[in-house]
Amino acid sequence: MINIQKLDTVKTGFTYLSRLLDYPTAELLTPAFTAGLQQDYAPTAHKTALLALLAELQQESLAELQTHYVGLFELNNRYTLYMTYYKLTDSRERGQVLARLKMLYEMFGVRVQGTELPDYLPLMLEFLAYSDWQTDARQQDLSLLFAVIEDGTHELLKRAAVAAADPYFRLVALVRAEFKDCLAPAAKGVS
Repeated sequence: MINIQKLDTVKTGFTYLSRLLDYPTAELLTPAFTAGLQQDYAPTAHKTALLALLAELQQESLAELQTHYVGLFELNNRYTLYMTYYKLTDSRERGQVLARLKMLYEMFGVRVQGTELPDYLPLMLEFLAYSDWQTDARQQDLSLLFAVIEDGTHELLKRAAVAAADPYFRLVALVRAEFKDCLAPAAKGVS
């Protein structure tokens, strides 16, 4: 079960996690981005590690970050930020999960613009940051999103075990840890 109060506390931080996991832009390298993260990101057990990871990424040029990102997630079949792909590849079941995610987004007032599929991790994080679910009686329907993120990040990190030191995989591990902290104690047994 999702701890809605905890999720609400970290909601703003999901915008920063989304931007860090999406294709790198010049914004990531600015002092304003760092200051915003320091100010807006809730004081969680993982904030210090996130700030250190951001500082590490900011040591690279934008071109280096973009080249690394493309080589890691776009030119490599082994790693993807589309969370249902790992278990369902291109099956009919994956299509059903994608449709359910899209309906979930619409249920909470979000319409997906652009070409990204609803299981794209940065998009899912943005949905949590910007959608209106806090006072909705259907909040626990977010468990679908949590399950997709849990399964997808688990499989991604399992495949990336040989490259676990890569900052992007460490960032995925931080996302995973933040989500685990948003589960009620009885539900934390999920790996």
